[in-house]
Amino acid sequence: MKLYARLIIYIKPYWRHIIGSLIAMVLVSIANVLIVPLIGTLSDAIGSKDFQLLNLVIAAAFGIYFLRGIATYAQIYLMSFAGQRVVTDIRKQVFSHLQSLSLDFFSKWRVGEVISRSTNDIENIQHALITSVTEIFPSMITLLGVLGYLLYLNWRLTLMTLLIVPVLSLIVTRFGEQMRNASRHAQRKIADISAILQETVSGARVVKSFAMEKDEIEKFHNESEQSFWLIMKQWQINATQMPLLAFIQLLAVLAVIWYGGFEVISGRLAPSNLIAFFAGIALISDPVSKLGQINVTLQKALASAERIFELIDLEPTIKDAPDAIELPRIKGNVEFKDVSFKYEKDQQEVLKDINFNAGAGKIVALVGKSGAGKSTFINLLPRFYDPTKGTVAIDGLDIKKVKLESLRSQLGIVPQETMLFSGTVKDNIRYGKKDASPQEIEHVSKIAHAHEFIKDLPRGYDTLVGERGVLLSGGQRQRVAIARALLKDPRILVFDEATSSLDTESERLVQDAMQKLMEGRTTFVIAHRISTVQHADIIIVLDRGMIVETGKHDQLLQKGGIYKRLYDMQFKDEENPISK
Repeated sequence: MKLYARLIIYIKPYWRHIIGSLIAMVLVSIANVLIVPLIGTLSDAIGSKDFQLLNLVIAAAFGIYFLRGIATYAQIYLMSFAGQRVVTDIRKQVFSHLQSLSLDFFSKWRVGEVISRSTNDIENIQHALITSVTEIFPSMITLLGVLGYLLYLNWRLTLMTLLIVPVLSLIVTRFGEQMRNASRHAQRKIADISAILQETVSGARVVKSFAMEKDEIEKFHNESEQSFWLIMKQWQINATQMPLLAFIQLLAVLAVIWYGGFEVISGRLAPSNLIAFFAGIALISDPVSKLGQINVTLQKALASAERIFELIDLEPTIKDAPDAIELPRIKGNVEFKDVSFKYEKDQQEVLKDINFNAGAGKIVALVGKSGAGKSTFINLLPRFYDPTKGTVAIDGLDIKKVKLESLRSQLGIVPQETMLFSGTVKDNIRYGKKDASPQEIEHVSKIAHAHEFIKDLPRGYDTLVGERGVLLSGGQRQRVAIARALLKDPRILVFDEATSSLDTESERLVQDAMQKLMEGRTTFVIAHRISTVQHADIIIVLDRGMIVETGKHDQLLQKGGIYKRLYDMQFKDEENPISK
């Protein structure tokens, strides 16, 4: 019942459309019920050779079906409108909720799983609301209306007919439970397939470089086979239910024919009434079958609703405090006070007792082996994660006490793997500032050394970059990303190994753009190459999550510690050319 109650919340705003549709459904059902006595009257008119009565019956049938057609249109349109609005609202809420979730959600949930719940599961609800609901009420009203008339014709024969209702209800309920469980498993498998498809398409270069096409095909085929049999389980349930219901209905009809014939022979029932009764039985057989099929569809939708609400009910781990304030325009002083962090409670700490202070406008470089905690360190600044212990402060304010949007709007991040969105170059540069003028876009592009290649593109700033920016080179994507960050005019900058995957020429251009962008801003640089951080104001050396050395380049070399060893490893070939 809880699921129904939650779905009703989405339906409530469109109650006028639903009431209008229900009124139309009642009219359709009344039209269906009126056909039963008309058939009896038609039988009397033919039997008595009353041509005038025959004309009246035909005219009445025409009028009833004409009005029925109009009511059917209103019923379908109004319910479809309400149903489509409901699923659109759910889809928008799911997407909006996804944007509110913290970064740890996206590291734990597979993309295919999220896409499956946002598409396939919502489509199941859409089908149930639009298709099933437009049929369930007319079927129920027709069923009740015809049964009322049949009780009027012969209550004994009608009660005999109703004996099958408990049997049918038991069958529908039992099959509905099986269908709900089967649908839940099938939807999970569809999510698995979506995940494999998304990963394989996104990682096509890796798949081909390792010649793993056959393995990926085999994996996809195996998942598809499992999905096939899970879906066939649903069809098996449906295929078993339908003929079973039909067989029980047939037994009931045969019993009614026998008892109805007995009533006519006994003189307690007129032949015309028996014909009308049989017409009524024929009329309610379709609603009974539809109700069984509708129950199957509803159970699928309920299984999907469970999966959607499970997603919607997830709470972001990082969110504004109730008393959070707007972060004013910052100078850029950053301080870590006794900061420790681990991703899960039962895992080891990734950062341990981090203490340091970076003055406004300083350039801070983070170096260390892979896994030392550099990226985690950086991720605490925009509150992608919160420390498990300690405080991160900007200009003396604990960043947990300020609103996330006001914090992140003053930070600019250029990651190692630059993410561009489908659209034009211009759209990607102004991503963080939608109202930027063409002059502003061109100005920051020149500073980022991006204008030179953009003006040579087929359509300049209006050139499409392709999905994830695949139509641009790595260096071009990085320069667009730098222009995007510069347009935002952040007070604190983060470069997460922004040049590690570039060729020498692209690296030189990107580094020059980075230097211009750093002017007057507090900057954090995760360095892959030590040569890129030699001029940093502060170099922090991380090892196993702890700060083991701090200082300038020359000071750290003189200490002869980890930084010196990293430096020697990178430059030993240049210092010993004979070894090459």
